[in-house]
Amino acid sequence: ARMTTQIEKPLVPSWLTAEIFEPVLKDSFKNFKKISKFNATRGTKPGDNYATIMLRIELEIELTDKTTQSISYMLKLAHSSEAYQETLGQNKNNIFDLEREMFTKYVPEFKKLYSDVGVDVEFGAKCYKLDVPYDHVLLEDLKARGVRPTNRLAGLDEPHCLALLKKLAQWHAASAVRVATIGPYPPRLLEGLFGEDSKIMMSKMTDGMAKYVQKSASTLEGHEAYYDDLKKMEGHIFENVMDVGTIDPNEFNVLNHGDCWLSNIMFQYDQTTDKLLDSYLVDYQMCKYGNVAMDLLYLLISSPKLELKLNKFDYFVKHYYDQLIRHLKLLNYTQKLPTLVDIHTQLLKYGIWGYATASGVMTGANLEPTDSASFENIFDDTQAGDDFRTLLFNGKQYREHLKIVLPWLHNRGALQLR
Repeated sequence: ARMTTQIEKPLVPSWLTAEIFEPVLKDSFKNFKKISKFNATRGTKPGDNYATIMLRIELEIELTDKTTQSISYMLKLAHSSEAYQETLGQNKNNIFDLEREMFTKYVPEFKKLYSDVGVDVEFGAKCYKLDVPYDHVLLEDLKARGVRPTNRLAGLDEPHCLALLKKLAQWHAASAVRVATIGPYPPRLLEGLFGEDSKIMMSKMTDGMAKYVQKSASTLEGHEAYYDDLKKMEGHIFENVMDVGTIDPNEFNVLNHGDCWLSNIMFQYDQTTDKLLDSYLVDYQMCKYGNVAMDLLYLLISSPKLELKLNKFDYFVKHYYDQLIRHLKLLNYTQKLPTLVDIHTQLLKYGIWGYATASGVMTGANLEPTDSASFENIFDDTQAGDDFRTLLFNGKQYREHLKIVLPWLHNRGALQLR
């Protein structure tokens, strides 16, 4: 029988064929015979991820003993669009190489630090490599393990926030111990998206979005208190945000996940009781060494439910801190342990990162379903781009969050630029 192939155009490039998966399958299945079915479909909805194209690859394979097996992978590909090429495509720190290195080198190192002290910690999916000259990352499809994403628009409830903060603390602890035991990270992880080649993108994401934030804020109840500061910031946000990436050796530093928000988090549930078992970080394209405020502000301002977001902020930070210390001690960290005040000091000092989150990924987290959500429309200087950005900043749910987050940031001095 010939192989059946179903491919959803136009997302799928012509080089993506069943044959290129054979080496990976031969590695995973010793008695692999052939692929009998091959399917490639869109793996996420518009608005759930921007910087990459995500495909779900479904294969049915025949083994030498005549049995068949179904297997699926998630495949991440780069955009061929000009917007992508201009902002991320030219980056010498190729985000696909970086991510593959995270999966194949650093994540296993972190896991080994834990297994050496008798603890099994799982951070995310297994990673494979296809022998093709195109940017890609091929990952295990976690769905098979009872792992699923959360409902993005609902936001995270308290148990999910606590589970995730524990996982982040485990990641941060291992990443700090790694420096003390194995040595520092290479330059590309020290700069992440704060390097020379990311400037166009970072400036579009900061000062480029300022007028949309102002316009949306100008009609919010109570905006008079902070509106002047918002206007004064324009033109200076970029340089202040870039300062957050400067590594201060006197602070407690970790390898930040860098993109820890609802769309890059999955949770594992018991298949029968549906009880929450574990959480996973599924994207490693923006990892960056530096202060912990980066991950904490990004996660806590983008992802919890509205009523928890600020009411439980200090409580969430304390929970993260307790888990961080517990795991640093478990891993026999030899340096000085940070105090809770040290963590809060970073959160205040780098408060502008909270603003960058509120005007950045928080828009995506609260975007009502739309087909116009795309990487191009975030960055392109077109009418469609302007319409989409206006939509991003004027959604009903986003504005409910902005209405509480802006005064909170203002009261913490985060809108007072140097």
